[in-house]
Amino acid sequence: MLRLREYHLQLPFFHIDTGKNLRLLYGARVARDLVNKLALFFLPIFLFQIGSTAPELLQLPLTSFQKGMLTIAAYYFLGQLVVLITALPMGNIAARITHERAFIFSYLVRTVVFSLLLMHEYSLWLVAGAALLDGLQSNLFWNSYHTILSQVTKKKNMGKDLGFLQFLLQLVTVLSPAIAGLTAHILGIEILFMFAIVVTLFAGVLTLFMKLKTERDTVSFAEFMSWMKEKEFRTLSLAFTGRYINDAALFIWPLYVFFILGSLERVGYLYALSLFLAMVFTFFIGMYIDTHKGRRPLFFSGGVLSLLWVIRTQIWGAWSIALVDMADRLTSNVHWLYFDTIFIRRGKGSQALSYFVYREMIISFAGILFWILFGVLFIFSAGWSALFILAAIGVLLSALINDRQLPKS
Repeated sequence: MLRLREYHLQLPFFHIDTGKNLRLLYGARVARDLVNKLALFFLPIFLFQIGSTAPELLQLPLTSFQKGMLTIAAYYFLGQLVVLITALPMGNIAARITHERAFIFSYLVRTVVFSLLLMHEYSLWLVAGAALLDGLQSNLFWNSYHTILSQVTKKKNMGKDLGFLQFLLQLVTVLSPAIAGLTAHILGIEILFMFAIVVTLFAGVLTLFMKLKTERDTVSFAEFMSWMKEKEFRTLSLAFTGRYINDAALFIWPLYVFFILGSLERVGYLYALSLFLAMVFTFFIGMYIDTHKGRRPLFFSGGVLSLLWVIRTQIWGAWSIALVDMADRLTSNVHWLYFDTIFIRRGKGSQALSYFVYREMIISFAGILFWILFGVLFIFSAGWSALFILAAIGVLLSALINDRQLPKS
């Protein structure tokens, strides 16, 4: 649910971890991000458009704008609710059936999600069903993905490994928003969902070749509560919450840009430009992180990102949007790579599954509260400025991430 670049000659020598499982994991993640950038990039716009005209909502004493925003809030609220409810059982199921099988089930469920979105014209309830299943597949995928990633990468190379992965993600998706915008404008967003089904099935095939050991760790509500009693883990929970708030607001940002620019393809072109510039920068950050353990870049980049959210409350034109997005992409590559390196490195060990499952529970609870607040903001006011200020606070909270030991169970 709701989380590298082009280069040529004379790169410095670097070492990243290799191995069949890691290569397949990278391939599956790249395929998933390709789907996200093509099919889900405009999902908030899609949800707004169908919600503002849905027959099921005609009786509500709300404007079309309010109905559209409420539809967005309801979709992600339902998804996060399912994540929270199913986190523990899905975590234990993944431990029993192995993570690669959990991947396969997640991809199968995700194809159903896209199929339901394709059939949205028949009933808004099909979209609600897609939201529920989206939450289920999210638990099946991300808990296993993060657990495997922490197991197959070495602690000393974590920054380079994640930097290389981020390089791949940006390399294959640098033009995706522009392509998605043009395709959606000409053929409709529905064609992107069809493409998403094909790529999702391909990613599922990749996971068939993984060979992973059965997970020995198990999760429980009692253990989760024991972790939450520790001050360090509560601080870490605030960092996870802040990251989710930023990501959720960033996911809604294309809708705001759409209202200003008025067309899907223009939104896509702006994002493609900012992604290309950021792609040239990310790869070297991973090497820097592995050799510089201080937190100053994390705090500095977090402060800049927070300021950019505040600036977003004052921009109304295409060029100002482009400049802010470029600055955000460049700074994000520093801040979130630092964040992810610490986040994944901290999860290494025998309790990796517990750590990542409990993280999903924390951010899903934060997500439930966020989308309730989102709906309230846009029912009673425009809400954009409040949303961006909330995102600025979220970035600052994310800087609380720390590289300490896991709580003792």
